[in-house]
Amino acid sequence: MAVKGIVVTVISALIGAALFTVLLVLGVPAAFAVAWALLLLAVVAATRQVFVDEAVVWPPEAPRAESRGSDVSRMAWAINTRTGVAGHVVVRRVQGVVRRRLAHRGLDLDDPDDHPRIDAMLGDGVRASLHARDVQRADIERVLDALDRIPTDTEETS
Repeated sequence: MAVKGIVVTVISALIGAALFTVLLVLGVPAAFAVAWALLLLAVVAATRQVFVDEAVVWPPEAPRAESRGSDVSRMAWAINTRTGVAGHVVVRRVQGVVRRRLAHRGLDLDDPDDHPRIDAMLGDGVRASLHARDVQRADIERVLDALDRIPTDTEETS
């Protein structure tokens, strides 16, 4: 039992004994004084019980599912419709796609020695448009169109 519970129990017992003594002084028979003291102790004990767990809310909240927005919707919101500037989320995602597609060809987007071959494959200015300060929506479309023109491994074998 916690210290607080012990203190409350001792105080309750002292109040019960005081009530018993007062009732005896007033001339109440001892059996009735004991009954009143026990009744007081029973009321104190009953009111100390936790009948309802206050931490539990009813009805319980439904479990919240991990809500993840789709990548497409996140990227769509990353493009400013007023200015047409693509956010860093879109630019990084497109750069990742370009890096993977070029890696299949043995090219590295960050290697200056590969830049002439990348420009020949994607088109003039396409590679540079991904590294501009403000990448426009039209630049993203141009990069994606250039990637679509690169044949994939399955297209080359068929």
